[in-house]
Amino acid sequence: MIKFVIVYAVTIITFYGITASAQENPIYTNLPIGKYAVGFKIFTLTDESRVGKPEYNYLGEKNEGDRRKKITIHLWYPAKPNTGKQTISYGDYCYNSLLANTNGVVDKNQQEAAINSKRRSVENWFGKTTDEAWDKLVQTSMLAKIDAEPLQEKFPLLIGTLRDLSTSVTNEMLASNGYVVAMIRDNNFTTGFAESALQDIPDMQFSIAQLEKMGYVDAGKIGTFGFSGSGFSQVLLSMYDYRIKAVADIESGIYMDQLYQSFSASNYYHPNKLRVPFLHIFSRDLSKQEKFIDDFESKTKFAMRYRLILNQPALHHWDFAAEGFTASIFLNNRGEQNNNIRQCFQIASVYLLNFFNAILKDDAQAKTFLASKQTLLNAQSSLWDITTYAASKPAPTKDDFDYIVKTKGFDEAMSIVKNTIKNDTLTDLYTSFVFNRVGYSFLNEKKYKEAISIFKLNTELHPGEANLFDSLAEAYELSGDKEKMKATSVAIIDMLNKKDSLTDFEKGLKANAEKRLH
Repeated sequence: MIKFVIVYAVTIITFYGITASAQENPIYTNLPIGKYAVGFKIFTLTDESRVGKPEYNYLGEKNEGDRRKKITIHLWYPAKPNTGKQTISYGDYCYNSLLANTNGVVDKNQQEAAINSKRRSVENWFGKTTDEAWDKLVQTSMLAKIDAEPLQEKFPLLIGTLRDLSTSVTNEMLASNGYVVAMIRDNNFTTGFAESALQDIPDMQFSIAQLEKMGYVDAGKIGTFGFSGSGFSQVLLSMYDYRIKAVADIESGIYMDQLYQSFSASNYYHPNKLRVPFLHIFSRDLSKQEKFIDDFESKTKFAMRYRLILNQPALHHWDFAAEGFTASIFLNNRGEQNNNIRQCFQIASVYLLNFFNAILKDDAQAKTFLASKQTLLNAQSSLWDITTYAASKPAPTKDDFDYIVKTKGFDEAMSIVKNTIKNDTLTDLYTSFVFNRVGYSFLNEKKYKEAISIFKLNTELHPGEANLFDSLAEAYELSGDKEKMKATSVAIIDMLNKKDSLTDFEKGLKANAEKRLH
């Protein structure tokens, strides 16, 4: 693992393509708003392959109606200018998670209850505000136009799980820069992150398959991100779904003590399974509680990683979300640090955009941005640090190995395996019986040199497995190398003699070894 601490550079990054409506709205003034108009819609998919609720309820009554799994998606996308029903408001984002489709209706009492709930949360976090300031925020028009007509071009897809209101500004910013952003409403009420992944991941995978059918989604350019707890499933998804090309989490606390314990309890969680670029955005204060950051720095070694730390003291968790950012603009309850809080959100937004631009769009300017710390217009350089960790080369899988043998030759394939496999214990080739089978495929073709090379490496990787030494002894025997056959047989007998008792299988291995000696 190679670690680079990014040093200060002098390039000044400015923003371009900012629409007139964005310039007039203080939410977007210093955000990297792109050239595209933004559309927004809500719709619900039915997954025919899954059942969303049991046949009988708790009382033993039969659940009537359609039990197939329903998945509601909130979608932001590049749209044709001057289309759509109306511009969405900040207040709409407070309650539209109650809708199953854009044309649904939320009665006035439900709207007010949801908006008031958001206000209580914001005031609990940041302090009281006035009715006038809150009403002004709620009535503020955002970027997105409801049901605007999508541009019929191909755009990268970013998928995640919905956090009511929290990533709305971020989603709009990304859509304005040419991304389709799909956030799935999470109705999987479970006991922890490990269990929720069993529901969230299939929901996202099904949604990706359906969204790829839209005329404006580029199926070859898919990323994922999430804020807070909604970043957990995205990291797990990226470990296993080869469609995902980049992942980012925003203030997710993945490597903090109790959260990590819940997150890593998932059978999905293996840090070295992550092979795609990963952006981890976090606050300086909370980063001191990342007891398991070694997972990111060392164990997630086969992914290119970027760690963005925002240095503003006492930066609140919700300052990474729309709630904290807009409070710093409208609510007059953030005190002397108001401006720095806004800058931190803006810095995180710039890095998130450039990260996806670099990976999913192969954008040269974005790659330059990530390569060294830039000077950002209207942002203090002391407010952030960025560290980059280079990716190590993973070991090949069995299929990779077969392909390399076929195209580059056996010696090249074995050289690659020997140089990588001890650092990648999750490749299927590291599984002793898989690699043993590969060896026998050569042995059956009477390619003794190749078989012996594989069997020998397998015994080095797993020195306690007598069966692997038996395979090696067999290869030596068939190749005519009696001396090495006998030496290997002695090693088998010595290994088994150290055991208090032997299984029938081990007794057979010992008998084979003794037979070869005589």
